[in-house]
Amino acid sequence: MRDAPAFTFTDGTTTRCTARGGAVAEIAAPAGHPVVVRGRIAITEPAGSGYRIIWNEAQLKTLPPEMHDFIFFHECAHALVPTPDELTANCVGLQIMRAAGRAGFAVEAKLAAFYGPGNEYWRRTVECANAAKERAKPPG
Repeated sequence: MRDAPAFTFTDGTTTRCTARGGAVAEIAAPAGHPVVVRGRIAITEPAGSGYRIIWNEAQLKTLPPEMHDFIFFHECAHALVPTPDELTANCVGLQIMRAAGRAGFAVEAKLAAFYGPGNEYWRRTVECANAAKERAKPPG
């Protein structure tokens, strides 16, 4: 596997995920890697004393712009909290995306459309993110 460059948002800006005082390694998954074989977009996993995000770059490129950017915050949240729970990663990811100024009504409406009308998973994500007593801090 090769290191991926800093994550590039759809507007061309870049960022890195940081958790627990250190940068989270970002790796591009090679062909044949389980992330690619299973058709997943990414996975965040423990690596030594930290975490790493393994990206399926081909799948990432197929996402609508808002989802492309949201998935960064979702995967970073897995390392930041840390949590293996997908709903928690969505919740914290949305909080961080909002705190970074990359979410709001228009973006969140497009994320909701991606998940589909009345999607319970997205509804619970927003409910959780709205219930947070403290605003999340952007990574980095």
